[in-house]
Amino acid sequence: MDQPTCPPRLDRPARWRPVWFLMVLMIGAGLWVLWHFDPARSALYPPCRFHAVTGWQCPGCGGLRAVHALLHGRIAESWQFNPLPILLALAGPVMLAAWWRWRRRHPGQAWTLSPLWAWAGLGGLLLFGILRNVF
Repeated sequence: MDQPTCPPRLDRPARWRPVWFLMVLMIGAGLWVLWHFDPARSALYPPCRFHAVTGWQCPGCGGLRAVHALLHGRIAESWQFNPLPILLALAGPVMLAAWWRWRRRHPGQAWTLSPLWAWAGLGGLLLFGILRNVF
């Protein structure tokens, strides 16, 4: 007589919880440092190698100054330094809500994104890097 088997659980094992805790702790520590030490005035942060070699701004140039201004509530100044941190700060909660909605509707199934999203993001980043140096 066959015994009924339970479907396998696809949840992450409990050993991943310390990893998530450490990630949140590291991000919090990084934001704390960025809050207290202005990248425009501190020698703590390394210069952009791409900018030093080519004289052009990479897509991330000004990102630390933008996050510093954003942490201090200066949104317009942050946008002038680099708009990507603001856009990512807006996209993060949207992606988190989409993930949460997926988990509620499809419990136990892995949430995967198409590689097309990665290529679209890479193309958008490249286009942003080109346009910020042209204009």
